[in-house]
Amino acid sequence: MQLRKAVLLCCLTIFSIAGFAAEKATNKPVYGRYEKIKMMDLDGALISAKIDTGAMTASLSATNIKMFKKNGEEWVRFTPQVKGQKFSSVELPLVRVGKIKRRAADISDVETDADDDSDDEDPNYTYRPEVEMKVCIGDQLKTINVNLTDRSSFSYPLLIGAKALREFKAVVDPSLKYQLKATCAVK
Repeated sequence: MQLRKAVLLCCLTIFSIAGFAAEKATNKPVYGRYEKIKMMDLDGALISAKIDTGAMTASLSATNIKMFKKNGEEWVRFTPQVKGQKFSSVELPLVRVGKIKRRAADISDVETDADDDSDDEDPNYTYRPEVEMKVCIGDQLKTINVNLTDRSSFSYPLLIGAKALREFKAVVDPSLKYQLKATCAVK
């Protein structure tokens, strides 16, 4: 029995070291659970973000979200909401309207109309406009899709999800915070 435990412990150690070495060999940036993100479309504003591998999309806190037509194309006008910062209204082209799964706590608050035969909206989902935004994390500048919603009830006004993390080719160490300094120059 002792030999079996020793062999198991040895195997686990070898696999852990191999995994660590493989991660180091990829030279991927390591993000902490929270990072300061430079939002280039918001004049380079630094915004605290939660890095969330469980979320698919990036999400920015915004109010006064209105979709409208401009030169025959769909656009979105919104006001970013970040505690301690003041932003003017921003207008960007609409990329798409994303379908986001609601949290269980939010679903119970959804009102339904028994006479409504419309299948357009599923009460288990919320629909959010998405725009492309240039964001800087560390020394990398990428254009990512960001959905817009009121995140004022959350601790962080910006959430960076798995799709954006793939764009940045990053790994996340949840034991770390604020590992990177956004160094991209605002043009």
